[in-house]
Amino acid sequence: MNDDRGVSDTEVRWELYPVVGVTEPARAFILRLHQLSRRPKTVDAYARNLDRFLACFRDKPSERWLEADEGDILAYVADLRRHGLRSSRELPDKVVPFSGSRLADATIAQYVVALRQFYDFLIRTRLRRDQVNPVPRGRRGYGNKPERGALPPPRRLPWIAPADIWERIVLHVVTQETARNRAMILVAYDGALRREELVGLRDVDYDRSRALLHVRAATSKSGRDRWVPLSPIGQRALDSYLERPRRALVAALGQDEGGPLFLSESTRNPGQPLVPGAFNDVIAALRTTLGLPQLHPHTFRHQRLTALKAAGVPLEDIALFAGHASTETTRLYLHLAPLELGARIRAATRAMDAALQRLLDDHLNPGGGDGR
Repeated sequence: MNDDRGVSDTEVRWELYPVVGVTEPARAFILRLHQLSRRPKTVDAYARNLDRFLACFRDKPSERWLEADEGDILAYVADLRRHGLRSSRELPDKVVPFSGSRLADATIAQYVVALRQFYDFLIRTRLRRDQVNPVPRGRRGYGNKPERGALPPPRRLPWIAPADIWERIVLHVVTQETARNRAMILVAYDGALRREELVGLRDVDYDRSRALLHVRAATSKSGRDRWVPLSPIGQRALDSYLERPRRALVAALGQDEGGPLFLSESTRNPGQPLVPGAFNDVIAALRTTLGLPQLHPHTFRHQRLTALKAAGVPLEDIALFAGHASTETTRLYLHLAPLELGARIRAATRAMDAALQRLLDDHLNPGGGDGR
């Protein structure tokens, strides 16, 4: 099937979404996302979420999901919430319960957004008779009575490690982790990088002379390029890894020095590029070792951005540094070069980075030599 705007089936890997692939309205919805130039990761997430939803109605006529009501959607969300319970006592007979681990609220919210947009599409294309979207949309009120959506608004703030716990985390990372893991964690913190941005870094993205990392649009959540500065501690840890373990691994396997910065060190796939889940595994091990259940891959990004705010870095600079997608208006008026931004951030964080630098110096250079 080719639609009238030229997006072909070959642009979507339908084998990953088997139910969507054979359900014409859902297939058309995913193709429309391509027409709107949605990012590949977004299209993939929507297709996977929709595939799961439609699978719940696999033994029912298409009319059941086309004309689903709010009760159907809320029952589905309730099933997602207790993802792992096998009981279906409280579910309508048209909803098939799943088994497995519990889903986080943020993940469930992504499912809800995908469904809401799918039903908007069905209404616009007149594939759904009922013109009311069955996915409830919450409203804050602003003079009217607030309305609750399919999910309550998130209320949890990101966990920020207190000073003593943060020092314990850094001390362990510097003294106990491998050179690669130490570099990954400190660079993730130093650049406030998301995990996809971290593992997506390549040799060409590292400007050693200016201590800058280039985060490419393809790996950025916002879909925009940006440069982030490294502090001396981040650059020292990265250089130590690149010049020793990584160089030895690349030479042993005959690989290109200009490939990904961080490589797999496992015996199963040595030298291969890391996937985002690999950083999850690194932090999961760290979380278990330190006994800190609150510690997650995003913690280091939150920790760094909070430190920048505490150090007095202007919010506009922090927004540019973090690559937030909501700063487009600011970008029109703020033309801050990467080196200038880096200088501001290094100046603001010099005192708090000094202690970390001493820890790294003591570990990498115990004998007083160059250590690089």
